[in-house]
Amino acid sequence: MTIVTETGLIHPPDGLNIFVIKNIAPDIPLGEIIWSIVPFVILMLLVVVLICVFSGITNGLPDMIMGPMAVK
Repeated sequence: MTIVTETGLIHPPDGLNIFVIKNIAPDIPLGEIIWSIVPFVILMLLVVVLICVFSGITNGLPDMIMGPMAVK
């Protein structure tokens, strides 16, 4: 849920973080800011798809830590 929320915050046209960056660095054109976030949006969407397809990823680390103590 956090990854999807952050994707929405940086995704144009309503990305709040885009306008925050524009106000912090007004000398950088808005188009350059938008093109620079494209790799991050693609990676976030790829992670969401991987988690949806392979849902065991989300429980792998907790299962390894809990080991035999895990209640099933």
